[in-house]
Amino acid sequence: MARYKHYKLVAIIGTSCAALLACALALTTLPLWGLLLLLSVFALGLGTVFPVSVVSLQNSVARSQVGTVTGAMNFFRALMASFMVAAFSAILLMALGADISLSGEHRGAVSSIPSADMLAAFRYVFGAAAALLAIAALCMILMEEKPLAGPATPVEMAE
Repeated sequence: MARYKHYKLVAIIGTSCAALLACALALTTLPLWGLLLLLSVFALGLGTVFPVSVVSLQNSVARSQVGTVTGAMNFFRALMASFMVAAFSAILLMALGADISLSGEHRGAVSSIPSADMLAAFRYVFGAAAALLAIAALCMILMEEKPLAGPATPVEMAE
């Protein structure tokens, strides 16, 4: 990031690639090796966003506020991740229908769900992930790209 003037370009490409791969996962049925390959490239694309967003956020505040903004970012990142787990679980359970029981007490066990139904249900989850990643790519494009601040200048002590 320190060597290139346009440091957010890597995150835009990575997020866009992850969004396209999520679309591919939502639209196709792959063998296990193909699924693992797409998920690996998906993770590489998504992984480019985190360091760029941290440095961009830290670069936009005064040096005395870097710890505060980093803590706030980590809190809201974890909060959004919790919401997305709940939303993806709701999408998955809505797609599977109301006649499943996760504990197997009252109705059929989870292992009794046909694989075709599971494939169809996870298509909705990957479709929702693709939509969220497309929004993330758009937000990265719209984010202001400030020059990186660089190392702190040493403060000279009075004699």
